[in-house]
Amino acid sequence: MTSLEEIKRHIDGHGFGSAIVDDHVVIDVVWTRKTLNDGERKRETAERVYSIEEACAVIGCRCGAPA
Repeated sequence: MTSLEEIKRHIDGHGFGSAIVDDHVVIDVVWTRKTLNDGERKRETAERVYSIEEACAVIGCRCGAPA
């Protein structure tokens, strides 16, 4: 099992903000979309993850994908 510190280090290495809270890691995710009038709209969410696989699914990397 991957420790929370290792999960956080992996997330931070991809440029996402994260923090260890109790028994999980919280990832700060910002989604950016274009609007119809060529503007930009941002949506910020916080995601809880308990494993490297969950973290990779949230941030979209394939590093922790099961073989």
